[in-house]
Amino acid sequence: MASRKNSSSASPSPDQVFLDACTVYFRHCHNKPFSFFNAILFDQKVHNNQAPLHLRLALIASATRYSSSSQWKERKQSTIDGYAEGSWKIITAPNVIDESDDVTVIQSLALLGVIDATAGRRRHAWVKIGMAIRIAQDMQMMFEPSPELPDLEQDERRNLFWSLYLLDRFVCCSFQRPPAIHDSDCLLNLATHHRNGKMIPPLTLAKLLTARNRKELPSSGMFGVSTGLAALLGRTISCMMRNPQVELPWTPGSTYRAIYQDLEYFKEIAVKNGPGLAEPNQARPMADPPNPDREQIAHMILSNTLYHLANCILAHPFLVALKIQSIPSADIPETWLEETRSRCVEHAGSLITVLVEAKAAGYMPITSVYSYCMLVASTVHALFIYSEATSTREGSAKYLKMSLSYLSEMSELWDNAQIMSNALKYFIVQCSRYSSILLHGFPSSYRTNRDRNFNPKINRGLLGNDGSTKPSFQDGKPQINRNSRFGRDQPCLYDAASAS
Repeated sequence: MASRKNSSSASPSPDQVFLDACTVYFRHCHNKPFSFFNAILFDQKVHNNQAPLHLRLALIASATRYSSSSQWKERKQSTIDGYAEGSWKIITAPNVIDESDDVTVIQSLALLGVIDATAGRRRHAWVKIGMAIRIAQDMQMMFEPSPELPDLEQDERRNLFWSLYLLDRFVCCSFQRPPAIHDSDCLLNLATHHRNGKMIPPLTLAKLLTARNRKELPSSGMFGVSTGLAALLGRTISCMMRNPQVELPWTPGSTYRAIYQDLEYFKEIAVKNGPGLAEPNQARPMADPPNPDREQIAHMILSNTLYHLANCILAHPFLVALKIQSIPSADIPETWLEETRSRCVEHAGSLITVLVEAKAAGYMPITSVYSYCMLVASTVHALFIYSEATSTREGSAKYLKMSLSYLSEMSELWDNAQIMSNALKYFIVQCSRYSSILLHGFPSSYRTNRDRNFNPKINRGLLGNDGSTKPSFQDGKPQINRNSRFGRDQPCLYDAASAS
């Protein structure tokens, strides 16, 4: 990236601040997993002084969290918000969003959306990400870039669009929150992928998603695998949280069954395309491998996480109960229900393990969506600490401790992680009310009420809860102080809308 300028001044100049921010951003954030820029093209723009002020401010705001600069140490969040607000004011000023073909406004909005999401400002994030997507669509970025553009610019636009696609899928992990980008509209190729110095033939999302029908294992690169799994996550959310249509999910022709089969197929694709992680106890910092390998590893972690997250949602006891509540109990195969619950707790444990071991191996997942993934997996184990099987109870208690520790550490970087941690703590002390209903017998005998008993909105679940009480465990069960604000009998709620 652009080198740092020398200065005899005690306070760095605005140019120095920006150049330092560029170095920090591309070391810690770029292509992990969002690729809003082409690094070479961006470096050229910086040296030619072609980066507009709104982009400079947004990038400084994004990099501040990872900076070791003493001037920001004690006031990082206020510094981040100050730069972000300055960028937003410029973007929303008259005549800034014009009819030009400049992608910098999209890049700035994407950066600002991530900042809002990590701060727990989910509606602000939703608005900014939505604006970025609509401008990108107005610029026809869902189609292949013009061949008249330089190769670097084509590559940047392609990766920028697919990064927006990932963001869109992440912020839509919730009830009745439809995505702004539809799979059928994505007619451009996936992110450019090179192997052994050679570019792999381009592949579209549609071809990747239908590869199972052709019995192929395509070489899409890990960015492509992440994109495909994000698409499957979107289908999973639609199936389990938005689709009121009654179907028998255990039947071969059901949407539910098709999603499950596609997830297993993408697992094979990920194995074919992915590099290897370091061993759990073998530190291997992200800065050590060459940049392409580092970026591949970041997408491998994301792909593994999305695979397990989609499986958790597909088999979550509460969501399954909603899915089959109108089906007579006599028509529900008991073996299918047992297999679904077993699969859910297995994937929840695997998801927690992926994130904890990736962090232990030196691969720090930086996007705040991982905190949401940890929350979803942990709600599964919170339910299963009331399982009738001793081994399951003990295993779930172990995973809950791991997830609470993970979220506590991530809270030092992300306000979003603190929100998820508070929600999980609150859920743990409430979930005994649901475990007996959702884990024993047929859930259809209980008419699940999404608005009262298990409302899926984290912001309401945090009302009256400061998260100061951490549940302790005895014999695998959470011990609750009923006199604390944390232990009051209120609806327990969680939501993915803060994730990105």
